[in-house]
Amino acid sequence: MKQIPYRVNQLQDFDTEWLLHRKCSEWWYATSILRDEENHLYSCQYTFLRMRLMPFLKPFILMAAITDFQTKKHYYTQQFTLSHRHIQIDSMKVVLPKALAKKETDGMLIECTGDDFSYRLQMDYGKGPFWHCNHGKLFMGIQSEKETTFYYSYPNMPTTGTILLDGKEIPVKGSTWFDKQGGTFNFLNIHTHWEWFSMRFYDQEEIMLFHFPQQNYRDGTYIRKDCTSQRLNQYHMEPTGFVEKNGYRFSCGWQLEMSGIKDEHYKIVPIIDGQLNLAYFEQLCYIYDKDSREVGMCFVELLPGVYNRKIDGKLLLKKI
Repeated sequence: MKQIPYRVNQLQDFDTEWLLHRKCSEWWYATSILRDEENHLYSCQYTFLRMRLMPFLKPFILMAAITDFQTKKHYYTQQFTLSHRHIQIDSMKVVLPKALAKKETDGMLIECTGDDFSYRLQMDYGKGPFWHCNHGKLFMGIQSEKETTFYYSYPNMPTTGTILLDGKEIPVKGSTWFDKQGGTFNFLNIHTHWEWFSMRFYDQEEIMLFHFPQQNYRDGTYIRKDCTSQRLNQYHMEPTGFVEKNGYRFSCGWQLEMSGIKDEHYKIVPIIDGQLNLAYFEQLCYIYDKDSREVGMCFVELLPGVYNRKIDGKLLLKKI
């Protein structure tokens, strides 16, 4: 399987950086916000991760989920392998035995099958891909060249498709945010653990925030309706509550202040407490402006090292 060098200061085009990188952890990550014909809300998640724990230990892990907000039921599956044999990765696709992420001429296709659910989602490219932070380079909370990732997104792709829950096929439509990210940072160092926010406003603008409270470090990107973007690393994020899952504490609800950006003051409120998938915690939230008007939705990803001084080094392998 072809691998390319990690060159965060000399990034190539988006198709090239889709490929596997040497000596890196990296992931292809999609989060969809969907509604059925009766306006019931669902979220879909797709994560394919190549984790570099040690030079000789680089597992591939597929994690996928659907949350039904009507029933508050969470469906989750994962697959684990140390072998490349059943995985195909090139500049346009990632193919696994029970999952697929593929770039096509007019958009992207994602498919996944679990024990009691599946989904097939077709996404229009929308605004297309954007480099984040400093021309695609993100320090993972620590300003060291070793603790970095490259990062780009297709931020808000119009989506149609079907989900299958407990044998029932449900047509859905909505939007999907797709990330490709990876780097040489240490996954097991709690100081590199993050809080990630993908804010999807109803006015067709987006904001991505990567927040490292334990390091007092932050970065991000503001993507305007006209497809221009700017780095956003001057903001203040304050949690308004916390929740405990599997003995770990995660923030749950936030106040956000961004001077000079859009409405400047926002509240991010989880719809439900969220769910722990392997070792990361996810929440779908509503966004409210300073006048308490609902102005968008936000998918949040939280890692345990942010608000827990000690984490079990085997946490990443407990459910495998």
